Amino acid sequence: AADDATRISALGLARERIKVTGNIKFDASVDATEQSLTAELRARFNFGDERRLIVAASTHAPEERIVIEAFKETRNDSSTRSPRLLIAPRHPERFADTAAMLNYFGLKWARRSAVPDESDAVCDVILLDSIGELRAVYPLAEIVFVGGSIAPVGGHNVLEPAAAGKCIITGAHTRNFAAIMRVFREADALIELPPFVEAEAVGMLSTAFKELLWNKTRRASLAAHALQLIEQNRGATARTVELLEELLQET
Repeated sequence: AADDATRISALGLARERIKVTGNIKFDASVDATEQSLTAELRARFNFGDERRLIVAASTHAPEERIVIEAFKETRNDSSTRSPRLLIAPRHPERFADTAAMLNYFGLKWARRSAVPDESDAVCDVILLDSIGELRAVYPLAEIVFVGGSIAPVGGHNVLEPAAAGKCIITGAHTRNFAAIMRVFREADALIELPPFVEAEAVGMLSTAFKELLWNKTRRASLAAHALQLIEQNRGATARTVELLEELLQET
């Protein structure tokens, strides 16, 4: 990024020796294995347009509780047409606590890791207690909340749900992806919740869920802008390889 180039120049490297090729994270693509997994999950859990899916990705404590409570408030609003939730804690040690919360709040839920059951097709919540499957889930979502952003962790990658053309929500703690978030804000390509105290979190997130579920035009606009950013910024990998090839030829 240009900011990185400025910092490197300030450390003493001549400006003409610094090349900015872009962010290679924009170049990530979906492979055939992920496409097959997406189809498998769609069939098992009966994901479709009738009950729109909210995905909570890479959550940390206390985000699991906040998301579950916000989802419960959202689905109790008749105008939202009974959405469903898939929650994917960032770390496996959060799986058991999240399962206990789902039981506590009285939701019908299923584990991804469990043996498939007929109830999977109608449950309210799916707990993605698996590793490496999150990217395959994004094409099934209507809205994606990217975790580590209400908890003061610094946020996680918004590019994967953007590449799937999805409507994205984050909290205010996104310092780990500051440059990417700046580009997304400027393009009106996501919803970033303002800073708030934990006691306000459920209401803020529930309001965001409901407003987006009510407003199809707004959802479509955010998703389209996010996907457009991905397309506009592709190519950094190829540009980097070209520069490396030139350097190798010079040696």
